[in-house]
Amino acid sequence: MNKFTLMIVDDERIIRDGLCSSINWEALGFKLVAVAADGEEALELFQEHKPEAVIMDIHMPDLSGLEVLEKFKCLHPETEVILLSGYDEFAYAKKGIQEGAFDYIIKLTMFPELEECLKKLYHVLSHKQEESRQYNELLMLKNDFTFQQYIKGYLSSELNRAAEKSYYSVASIWLPSLHPLDVNRLSQIKIPLKMMLKQENRYIYIIFIKENDEIQLFHNKIIESIHLIESYLCDMMVTAYKIGIGSIKPYISEIPRSFNEAMKTTDYLRARDSANSTRSVLFYGSWQGQDTSTQFKMASNMHWVNWVYTGDTENLISWMKTVFAESCLNKNINVSDIKYLCFQIVAQFEKVTKVKKNETLSLNEFDSITDLEAPMLQIVKEQCILANRRFQLQKNESISSVKEYVDGMYTTNLNLEDVARQFYFSPGYLSSKFKEYTGMTFSKYLITKRIETASQLLAGTEMKIYEIAKEVGYSDEKHFSKLFTQLKKMGPREYRRHYK
Repeated sequence: MNKFTLMIVDDERIIRDGLCSSINWEALGFKLVAVAADGEEALELFQEHKPEAVIMDIHMPDLSGLEVLEKFKCLHPETEVILLSGYDEFAYAKKGIQEGAFDYIIKLTMFPELEECLKKLYHVLSHKQEESRQYNELLMLKNDFTFQQYIKGYLSSELNRAAEKSYYSVASIWLPSLHPLDVNRLSQIKIPLKMMLKQENRYIYIIFIKENDEIQLFHNKIIESIHLIESYLCDMMVTAYKIGIGSIKPYISEIPRSFNEAMKTTDYLRARDSANSTRSVLFYGSWQGQDTSTQFKMASNMHWVNWVYTGDTENLISWMKTVFAESCLNKNINVSDIKYLCFQIVAQFEKVTKVKKNETLSLNEFDSITDLEAPMLQIVKEQCILANRRFQLQKNESISSVKEYVDGMYTTNLNLEDVARQFYFSPGYLSSKFKEYTGMTFSKYLITKRIETASQLLAGTEMKIYEIAKEVGYSDEKHFSKLFTQLKKMGPREYRRHYK
């Protein structure tokens, strides 16, 4: 198991010591490298150790956890931070997530939740590490390619030019349906550039390579190559397609960036033509997309958390569809931004449903915002069902607790407003749900409970009627007798004579 470096930051010694000694960091895939008692010390240790993960308290003297988080993200944006908060600091915890925190944990339930959070963080860091590994493999791409050229009979002088100035660009071709294209034949088209191809589902990916050339000349040759590829697609009776072309990069290490630009441009073309009925080609550099994504800006304020917690499928799905649609049209939002939002939503569902899902692993497979939408919406629909069930159960459990409280305190001066305030309900909501749960209004249930107890005392004791009235919560004997008569169809004295 890979070990990721981790630092703890908390001004309370008992919390620091508890975290250090109570968690088996090695088993979770982490190596504890530093412990800090305040924000200033944390910044010093952070620059020294550059940890991949940090667990940090929100509320600290001098520098708060949010201020330290901001500085961490400036120094090393890749570091993931888990915030520790109290129940009264939920607003700060949400702000921390907006500013790049990985998650937040409530201190009072810290240890069981923290281990689950660390497991999730380990998967995220492992994915980043895997992306880095793939990136390093991509660096070998050019060497492999030139080697293949060599064994095909190219002169060594051509190989030597591989070390000279080169340019790279990636094109992404999306087809509306699976098409039996002959990629080998496509690779044999005589274009003025070297290219490498890969076909995957509905996509054909092309890396254009040109060594020892001027950038404008390379751009013109890409245009010529795309025209030839389009001719081939027409010959193959492909009636609709989208071709997004990433910007030209001077270094092989920037091929992944050009690839992301190509995919983003393809998403944009697909979003503009929802019927997928036309042929479209667009260079990333020619895309003058405006910042129109108001819904994505709203994503950071976490208003959607309320829909997650109540399992509100309709509002959450509607909002997410708008986010995906606007994100495809916005040049400044990439698939990583949308994935991060999706991971946040999945994480909140896990908090609500208490069901651990490995959705982050499947979502990581997508390089297209458009392709990511359908599986994410399916996840949301399934999770909303679970969340709604749990929400309804929690509401019923809460009303059950109210009933138990009334059953124990009915002889005191109870009223709906005070009970609602104690259980954090509005009086109207409690009144409605209490009647739904018990079949009676709150006041009717309270009167019934008192009169039934009074009936037992009348039949089984020698207590005077005014004493019984006082015992069950009524200081006015006449009022008690009136309520008793309404419920039992006879007065207290008659009841006693009849049942004693």
